[in-house]
Amino acid sequence: MHKPLFILAPPRSFTSIVCGMIGNHPELYGLPETNLFAADSVAGLRRIHRAQRRFSFGLLRAIAELGLGGQKEEDVDSAVDWLAEQNDTSTASVFADLAEWAGPRRLVEKSPMHVYAPAAAERMQLAFPEAYYLHLLREPRGTCESIHKSAQAIVGGGRHGNPDPDRVWLKAHLGIIDALQEVPADRQLTLRGEDLLHAPAAHMTHIAEWLGIDSGDDAIDEMLHPERSPFACMGPDNAPTGNDVEFLKNPALRPYTPKPVDLQSPLSWDDSLHFSQDVLELAEIFGYRK
Repeated sequence: MHKPLFILAPPRSFTSIVCGMIGNHPELYGLPETNLFAADSVAGLRRIHRAQRRFSFGLLRAIAELGLGGQKEEDVDSAVDWLAEQNDTSTASVFADLAEWAGPRRLVEKSPMHVYAPAAAERMQLAFPEAYYLHLLREPRGTCESIHKSAQAIVGGGRHGNPDPDRVWLKAHLGIIDALQEVPADRQLTLRGEDLLHAPAAHMTHIAEWLGIDSGDDAIDEMLHPERSPFACMGPDNAPTGNDVEFLKNPALRPYTPKPVDLQSPLSWDDSLHFSQDVLELAEIFGYRK
């Protein structure tokens, strides 16, 4: 309960499959996107839900599964009622309830919203001072092109489908670096998602050893099967997602070969634009060569 693992990354950075892999370790429990720390209180979080209902789906599925033992429509309806009853409590308290329901297994959580929500990292650190943090990377072109593709599918294109790399990728990672300055070095880890997916067994072993949990063959084998998570599928009609839809439709781990990184060509969604110098410099620090 006191040592959850928070995965910090912008959207479209392999967070769904990586959380599913790590969270399938027998001593861990991977959650969908709860977005809990985007607000101080449940009342504030429910205001976010009213503005964008899809941001509630992961939390409702987690409450239904862990608190009620299932994810049927009636379970999600009960989760909605339960969350309304917690209106005056802190979001950290709800996360603690999820941890209690998970029993001895430590929670693993990833919500890209936490990277952009003011003070979200501070809330995590204050509520769980012994938490661990995985800073998950993906090269900027792949991140932004995936966001562009996803946004077009949701809103049918237009300006909402054209991400600003400086805002989406650069500011997200600079914010994560800043937020982790107060976290002891032994409780934070930075990994490139491309490397992790290319050699998953080796990286899962490294992560297990870093977390101080079983790194034997059986435990690592479980981590290579994210499709076994209760959240690695589409949910009921009243909470259908809570994770990346492409992952939910096909959650099994597949062979992955990293592609050459191209940081110099024009942006695919606007050939008059290029990555800024700040993006290029941080990408190089992360090991993505120009």
